[in-house]
Amino acid sequence: MIGQADSTAKLTFRQKAFLGKLIDLYGEIHEPVHYSTVAGKLGLSNSSAYDMLRVLEQKDMVGSQYTTPKEVAGPGRANILFFPTSHAIKVFTSVAKEISDREEWENLKEGILRKLKQVKDSHNTQELLRELLNGAPSARTPLAQCTQLVTAFLLSLEEAKQKIADKGSISSIIRAPVSKLRMSMMTGLVLGLSLADQKVNSLLGNCRKYTDKYEASMQKLNREALVKLHRFIQEAWDALEA
Repeated sequence: MIGQADSTAKLTFRQKAFLGKLIDLYGEIHEPVHYSTVAGKLGLSNSSAYDMLRVLEQKDMVGSQYTTPKEVAGPGRANILFFPTSHAIKVFTSVAKEISDREEWENLKEGILRKLKQVKDSHNTQELLRELLNGAPSARTPLAQCTQLVTAFLLSLEEAKQKIADKGSISSIIRAPVSKLRMSMMTGLVLGLSLADQKVNSLLGNCRKYTDKYEASMQKLNREALVKLHRFIQEAWDALEA
């Protein structure tokens, strides 16, 4: 039997999402389903649903069986029906969590970017800065926590009203290839410039607490999550500099 971690790793995100929908559908009707039913439920073409089911079957996530329609007397054309394997149902808990975490982060990212544009227009960053600092500790994943904290750090720089020349080195680090070291350097530089402003210093309070949380969460990120965070930082920086 394939190990749970190995099984999940061999599925693309699209395959995982499709499998989750199939398991939900199977749980509703409690019997194997025709690929056209799956296609209709998921808004896909019959051929796309069939091809995906066959791919998942090769990965031991889906089984199939042939049946003859009851209304056909004697030999008739058989239908092929699909069902999630017991193995797929067993590993789906971890898959569902991954999908949920990804969707949560996408919603968080889009929400933050939208709010950044709003505060940029209103020239009022303090409320959002406090919201991010207060919300970070309850974030479900290290990526979500890093996203909220690094946005707060960038907002603190915006609040400090530093000159564009002071921001040049930060921008160059943000545009550089992704690495944990560069992202730590960027955070330190941002906070160093920001905390020179007494008002921002007061807003951030115990700055060490936030930087420690950020560093601890960032060290937990795998390469994929680190790239996501790096891209988000670029988007957030562009939104504030627009």
